[in-house]
Amino acid sequence: MKILHISKYYPPEPGGIENFVYDLANAQIKQGHDVYVLSHQTDFAKPSQYETINGVKIVRVRTFGQLAYAPITPEFILRLRSTINRFNPDIIHAHLPNISAFWLFFLQKTCPLILHWHADVVASKIDRKMSYLYNFYKPWETRLLNKANSIICTSDTYLKHSTALRQWHKKCHVIPLGLDPDRINLDDNFQKRDKKNSPLTVLSVGRFAYYKGFEYLIAAAEKLPDIRFIIIGDGPGYAAIKERVTEKGLQNRIFLPGKVSGTKLIRLFQQCDIFCLPSLERTEAFGLVLLEAMYFGKPLITTLIKGSGVNEVNQHGYMGLQVPTANAEALAKAIEYLKTNADIRMEMGRQAQKRFKRCYHIQSVAEDIMRLY
Repeated sequence: MKILHISKYYPPEPGGIENFVYDLANAQIKQGHDVYVLSHQTDFAKPSQYETINGVKIVRVRTFGQLAYAPITPEFILRLRSTINRFNPDIIHAHLPNISAFWLFFLQKTCPLILHWHADVVASKIDRKMSYLYNFYKPWETRLLNKANSIICTSDTYLKHSTALRQWHKKCHVIPLGLDPDRINLDDNFQKRDKKNSPLTVLSVGRFAYYKGFEYLIAAAEKLPDIRFIIIGDGPGYAAIKERVTEKGLQNRIFLPGKVSGTKLIRLFQQCDIFCLPSLERTEAFGLVLLEAMYFGKPLITTLIKGSGVNEVNQHGYMGLQVPTANAEALAKAIEYLKTNADIRMEMGRQAQKRFKRCYHIQSVAEDIMRLY
């Protein structure tokens, strides 16, 4: 089968959707399919680029900056048309949100269209301009949903609470995101730290965006002087968080190394004792990074985001703890509880690892998607 994925970005650009598309495309190559990915350049100075990685053919289309988180890319429709004409796909699989997928309206439909609904464009109370801009985005979104043959939603919870998908439930199929362990394989030669002589370490990973809630994790860290925190990533909110850490004099306990290499990130997952995702809104629709922590056998602390699939991934009291959003006190208490109760912490990590193998391996997810195709 010939499969064309339309994705906003593609690795080495970091991000949950990006990593999932990468793992899925590689799994489909292993299944014997022909796979093409059309995405955007992240370096605005570069022209469109063609390459093949692990058998996956990739076109990164030239962009001219961003507007409201969306790449400005007038060339995309030309690349999309030429790719469809040349590749002649049996399936077009578009990953949303991504306004470049709207160019499909202007091309003749030659094969089934699958929409992968990674997240709603959330009308945010924090980033209010999204509420205004969504008024312009929604009519195009509705037309694309109408055009689609099927829609993949990543959790029952998200589907139930998605206003955008409400009238399209008959088209919707719930298939969770998945992860390929080969991409983050354990480094067998890595020397683990001596935990008896090291402080308990809490790891968090994500783009420093308005909805990630890292400011509450910093506030929780203030209450836990004997615990070390590492927050990996960069983004528009990084400078403000770093300034806050410096003002509080917490540089020796809260580490903000920015964007790190894949090898470094694997080692940090191996080293940490707890993984925390303190997000605030349904923009955090699933939390793919949770699957990475689960693969490494780490207990989770997440926030109770109404309507988010995060609440399904982390089963409270079984493989981690759930606390209210925007609540530093609750985060601190959860971390302290897992620090004090080492046996419970280790058992939660084991259960998290088992659940990953049972539910979220990319191979089983790719098989479910192939049945939908």
